[in-house]
Amino acid sequence: MKMTKKNIGRFGGQVKQYESGRRDYGPEIIEYLKSLLHSKNPLILDLGCGTGISTRQLISIGKIIGCDPDLIMLKAAKRHKTNQLIKYIVSYADKLPFKDSTFDAVTAFAAFHWFNDKKSVSEIKRVLKPGGLLFLANKTGTASWGNGYRQAIIKSTGVKVIGFRYNTNYDPINNLKRNGFLKIKTKTWKKSEIYTLANALEYVQSISIWNSVPKNKRKLAIKGLREYFEGLLKNKGRIERKLILKAVAGYKKA
Repeated sequence: MKMTKKNIGRFGGQVKQYESGRRDYGPEIIEYLKSLLHSKNPLILDLGCGTGISTRQLISIGKIIGCDPDLIMLKAAKRHKTNQLIKYIVSYADKLPFKDSTFDAVTAFAAFHWFNDKKSVSEIKRVLKPGGLLFLANKTGTASWGNGYRQAIIKSTGVKVIGFRYNTNYDPINNLKRNGFLKIKTKTWKKSEIYTLANALEYVQSISIWNSVPKNKRKLAIKGLREYFEGLLKNKGRIERKLILKAVAGYKKA
């Protein structure tokens, strides 16, 4: 699949699997974000919000607007009970429909790699208030977790699978520095996510590498993945994804 502005970071065709297979980010990262904010009742823009997993966690902090280019994902987000507390907007990060200096904070959870280009970051700075916070969070699974299911797909289909990123030069700390953000902070947590067999299969079908599996090979891929995850259950009794959760934050010049 050729990645273009029309399909980068869009997972509407996988919304069912995304809803079932993806996990939230835990209370610790939300508390950390809260500790960095200067406003007690902030207005926050959650970019690349997808089905609103992170967005729904943010409502404990302030007023939230979720933003994503994929209307199908946003329709799924709006079906949740908390949707009346959140406003959702369809937009790309490089052309945001907001006035200058609107938000106290902009967040991106497992999404910044899709729009860490200069134009998008300039837009983020534009809509942030002076002294406003850009907060980035990302989960990185252990190599054994990712390599295991990739090899299962390759073995069962004969197809090399790859992940897609709009901008592969993903270095959020240096990106923030280059774009003039100040007082850059980082924090990491070691975490584990536990999956049922069904959820593990859904997780793999919710990530970008699934788009590189030809549709006529996907049944074979699912069969191979099932055998792989069943092997983990037999050997370890559970399907565990060990990961690092990392936050990077910086402030716009006041």
